Amino acid sequence: MKKRIAINKEKWKGKYITIVAMLLIISSLYATSYLLFLRVIDVDVTKDASIIYHGETGSATVKVNNDMRAYNQRIQEFMDSITYTVTPIDKLSNEDVITIRASYDEELAHRYNIHPVNIERKVTVSGLPVRYEHVEDIEEDYLEAIEKSGEEYLEKHQEMILLEDFTTFLRDEEPELKEQKLSYRVFLDAFGAENKDKIVDVYAIQASGFVKGEESDETKEIRDETIYYMVTYNEINTSKQVLEENIFGEKMLALGAYDFSQPESFMQYMQTKYGKQYQIFEMSLTQEKGEK
Repeated sequence: MKKRIAINKEKWKGKYITIVAMLLIISSLYATSYLLFLRVIDVDVTKDASIIYHGETGSATVKVNNDMRAYNQRIQEFMDSITYTVTPIDKLSNEDVITIRASYDEELAHRYNIHPVNIERKVTVSGLPVRYEHVEDIEEDYLEAIEKSGEEYLEKHQEMILLEDFTTFLRDEEPELKEQKLSYRVFLDAFGAENKDKIVDVYAIQASGFVKGEESDETKEIRDETIYYMVTYNEINTSKQVLEENIFGEKMLALGAYDFSQPESFMQYMQTKYGKQYQIFEMSLTQEKGEK
């Protein structure tokens, strides 16, 4: 009799443990389901928006991207549906206030019990580069970077310059570069916000090539020719960036009126070409000369 009672106790003990274990499993599953699927989750939809400015203060533009990651799968699906509008979008200056507004897939928000918060956010613009107040303020390392970029530009376009800009040589013969020297540097201080401040480097490029002989068209002679080639760097400001898309070059055409080997004549040319839009400051090749 005592043995039977002991056996029954063991059975009930086993059943009790099984019931408790099942209840714990069910509770755990319910809690997990609640946390993953039933609980309403607040999601800040503008907190981590990627704000990208382009340009300098006074004329900058902005765009806002959705680059948010590191959410669990269901929230990430919702986050991927978010897009942004921003106002104003252009002509921005430091201390301006922009408004970012988020749009999202409402069906996904409902399906995953997501409560979007901070749908609209105001952001104060900061960190935009500014124009230099004085030409002397342009840092030496910035000028060195500009010169290096100019040399790289000329090296990249050397073949085209030799073939297309040295017009006295015969077209069926490739000229040979003899010398390339930085001769002038000027700073163009824009009068208005619609134009960007620029630096212009002017190189004297000498090459030798074949020309028709003086005695007959069948003879050839080797001659030297020097051209002046202008490399312009756009958007000079405190960002100290020298972007490839802001560099362009062109041969200077004197048309008989200017002698670019003479500094005074060169500055007259620059004044004629740019004087209506810019105040022009001649710079030495190591430090600025003019005062702004």
